[in-house]
Amino acid sequence: MTATDAALLAPSREVVLASFSLSRVTEAFFDDMLGVLPPAHITGVPGFFVTEAVSEDIHAQFVAAGGRFYGGYVGLRDRAGLITHARIAEFDTAHPDAVELAWYPDACEEAAR
Repeated sequence: MTATDAALLAPSREVVLASFSLSRVTEAFFDDMLGVLPPAHITGVPGFFVTEAVSEDIHAQFVAAGGRFYGGYVGLRDRAGLITHARIAEFDTAHPDAVELAWYPDACEEAAR
């Protein structure tokens, strides 16, 4: 397979980001991700990032806020997509009964409680 073939088979950036958009996650999921690799932090950005990229500049970001836990894939090139307290407030308003994900939604068996 050539590099061009691989690029054609790779999912688009938008598809990857949409596969784990901002979601409520369980505390156990949050804690597991905190211990996977040394977490990365960006000054002024809440939470932490899993240091291993999902694809290109896309990383999983996790944030604890208000006694709840949140996660999602974010692109580091575009800071507008990072999980912030304002985005969490909007999410909670739009999804008051959101299911807490116990693992990544694109995994073979989506675990939610």
